[in-house]
Amino acid sequence: MRIITLDSFVYNEIYILRRLLEWPDIYVHIRKPNLAEVDFVRYLSAFTLCERRRLVPHQHHAVARDHGVERIHLSTRLRKGYNGLLPNNCYSSTSTHSWDEFNKLPPIFSAAFVGPVFPSISKKGYGISKQIPCSGRTNFATLAIALGGIQASSIADLRHADFDDIALCGALWQANAPLLEAKRCYAQLPLSNQPLRNDPYEKLQ
Repeated sequence: MRIITLDSFVYNEIYILRRLLEWPDIYVHIRKPNLAEVDFVRYLSAFTLCERRRLVPHQHHAVARDHGVERIHLSTRLRKGYNGLLPNNCYSSTSTHSWDEFNKLPPIFSAAFVGPVFPSISKKGYGISKQIPCSGRTNFATLAIALGGIQASSIADLRHADFDDIALCGALWQANAPLLEAKRCYAQLPLSNQPLRNDPYEKLQ
């Protein structure tokens, strides 16, 4: 299960993320586009070196790697300017907005968000007319992560769909009890009767 931070800060955010990182198969995407590099380093320092192995920053990739983070996420815009060069043994993920876009990804990307699957919770009005169908996948070299409007009450609709995993954002941070909402979602995984397909990058560890 992927956890995505909000652009802004939430009360007890670091505490919540560190508790979630105690669970198997949890990865935290740090999306803080307005955070200066020095503040980003301070943010990373709140996590242990072991916890940083499951952090996926969306910005400040070079400095993140200097502080023990081995994963990066490229937005759609950054991916389009991607020059084909990534550090050795570097996990990379990206964002896509249709199965066609996902299916055309090069194998360098270990995982990709596909969405919005449901109308967004954190971005009101987004995804209402652009929802991704549950099937249409031909690329099985990259993990497909369902994104957009995912919450405990909607996961059942993704059973046996073409997704490997889910990402939580708005449902988690807008919940009265974020850890309880995360637990309810986590308890419904995997999405199929098959075991959760392992992150291919873990094989390199």
